[in-house]
Amino acid sequence: MTFLLVLMVLLLKMYNMEHLRSKLLLMTMKGFGMQPWWLLHLESSILACVMSTIGGYRKKVVIANIVRVFGNKKASELTKGFYRNFCDITVESMKLFTVSDKSLQNRVVYSSKGLQLMNRLYDDNRIVILAGGHMANWEMYAMTFSQKIKSDTMALYKKLSDPIMDEEMRNSRERFGLKMVEISECKNWMENYIASSGKSPLTVGFGFDQSPHNADKSWWTKFLGVETAVYFGVEKWAKDYNAAVVYGAVKRVGRGRYIVDFRLVKEHVLDCKKGEVLDRCLGELEREIRESPSDWLWSHKRWKHSRPEGIIVQERRFECKLDA
Repeated sequence: MTFLLVLMVLLLKMYNMEHLRSKLLLMTMKGFGMQPWWLLHLESSILACVMSTIGGYRKKVVIANIVRVFGNKKASELTKGFYRNFCDITVESMKLFTVSDKSLQNRVVYSSKGLQLMNRLYDDNRIVILAGGHMANWEMYAMTFSQKIKSDTMALYKKLSDPIMDEEMRNSRERFGLKMVEISECKNWMENYIASSGKSPLTVGFGFDQSPHNADKSWWTKFLGVETAVYFGVEKWAKDYNAAVVYGAVKRVGRGRYIVDFRLVKEHVLDCKKGEVLDRCLGELEREIRESPSDWLWSHKRWKHSRPEGIIVQERRFECKLDA
């Protein structure tokens, strides 16, 4: 089934019929995802073996990123681990188009301590910025957390260039209560929400570990020991709305099974120094990567920017150093 899917994608790319191609690709993905979990993971294992040994998605980028952080010693082991994680995410994400609520909830468990933290903040009618990285299967986490907490939930996303795929992906993510808002529309959405809902609690999901578009307007610091430009969004939104900041950590505990923990980053941010919220969030992400290094999205071109002349690398105060 996996090889038929790959063949279908290659054939469709030969034709300049974007609408039909998108529809057929979606039908294929949904059909593929209707297989039982065990079969999906078997096919994932085969595909991961091929990708890690012969050639995989962005393999040069993956290896270069891992070597940059860990050196050559762990590169082979972590590359294989990355493709196992990446292929699991891929097949599991196809399952999400049709998976039942019960099946999904059984596979993503939330720590009671983390839920108690969130409920305490909601009891005070706080807006919560929920920061997180691309660890393990963040898609399954994103689809389930709105049903576990006592607030409305919204997540920012970047619209896909293909309108058909964009609509389907957004609808899939919103099936269980999460509201997806495109980045360019998020400010207006927030203003309308606050005006209509008053002091009702709200959770805003932020993926903050991707490379920012503008290196000149970013926070430059050390992340995983490497000079890195960091997007200001999490900290700016927290201060603009006097929101508490919580980190959502996702850990794989089995094939297609995850546990989520919520960790308080900063409850009151208005008195924080510039960069402190980002620093603390990066520390939590580094902690996750240290515990499960293969589960981060190493295929992203995280270090594509060079530091502009005149910009200083800010010192880290809450760094979580990796083991050598």
